[in-house]
Amino acid sequence: MLRDQDEFHESGLAAQVDNIRNTIERFDEATLAAAYSIRDAEMRLVEGTLTQAEAEAVWDAACAVAPHAPGITAMLSSLEGLPVQMQTALPELVVNDTNIGRITGALRFIDNELNSYFADSDAAHLTNALDIGLQNLHQALRRSFGYWQMGQDPARWPPVVADLDLRPERRDKLTGKLLAALQGWIPGSVAQLRGSLGTGTADKYSDIDICWVVPDQDFTEAADTLGAALSQCTAVLALRADPEFARSAMRRVVFARLHGMPLFWRVDIDIRASSVAADDLHDAGNPDARHEAGWSAPASAIENAIAAIKAAARGQTDAADGLLGRGFKRIGLDPGPIVDLADAISSLADACAAQEPHLTRMAAEVHQVADHLLRSTRPGDN
Repeated sequence: MLRDQDEFHESGLAAQVDNIRNTIERFDEATLAAAYSIRDAEMRLVEGTLTQAEAEAVWDAACAVAPHAPGITAMLSSLEGLPVQMQTALPELVVNDTNIGRITGALRFIDNELNSYFADSDAAHLTNALDIGLQNLHQALRRSFGYWQMGQDPARWPPVVADLDLRPERRDKLTGKLLAALQGWIPGSVAQLRGSLGTGTADKYSDIDICWVVPDQDFTEAADTLGAALSQCTAVLALRADPEFARSAMRRVVFARLHGMPLFWRVDIDIRASSVAADDLHDAGNPDARHEAGWSAPASAIENAIAAIKAAARGQTDAADGLLGRGFKRIGLDPGPIVDLADAISSLADACAAQEPHLTRMAAEVHQVADHLLRSTRPGDN
């Protein structure tokens, strides 16, 4: 059984979904038949065995028998889709108390309202369950898993084509969207550029450093839903928390990879509670704030390969050699003498992908970027 499927059961969500399904089965036979006829028509429409006009006729007939049949159909579809969403979402976006608790609350509201309806026949409870309750569930899922993700099945992804459009105005447009998305996600928060972009010293290879200051009471929400917040701009491919702050109650540093962006433009976000916003050393070196879980050596080492390309493209060959040496050491390998820099970078990327197959696409992109920047032009050229 897949890990995320286990989470669906172990979190108690599966039991809640089963409770709601069982409660729905308490509707009379005519209502259930109407709801199931809509579901069947929707599936046949997708399959192409039913025309649009025929599907609409089924819908009209079902609604004539049971006006709330479409709501029941939508509810059943959403419940069936929940384990699929958990399975395909990034693991780091699923397994945290904030997201599980949010979805649990939405399901509990639906279950309570349905049971209240069967207890007193007050139609307001049914409306609450099938209308407000379903909206709450959809919002809980979006806030937990994101608005759009690439998922974990690379077979469904488009072919790897390295993005080499490094125009600063393009990056400026992206950073503007990211800052707005973060500030809109947590009311009262402030997101600002840091690093070279913040000081105006960036070049086209510079990554995106952001400091996101949030109200103290919203820190956990911000940390646990960062991926969903970023997904408002584009799909989130990966999130990795710096182990030095992974258990800090007031600060996290997260490295994000976003779909459709050049390898060089990784997004590094320093999340801070307002009360420690000005303290650049908060929890630095604090063993209680450190947590290694989720910190992958191959995923870290392949970042060294990317950083080595960047250093070489800037004409910093010695720095590139050092980055490669540390990258190989991180995954337990000895690179030996580095004769050809591009070959060594590609070898490191391949070694990382061999240890963690989900890095295969990233390694392929490293190959393409290294070939373009280090073989077709001289390092340091524009």
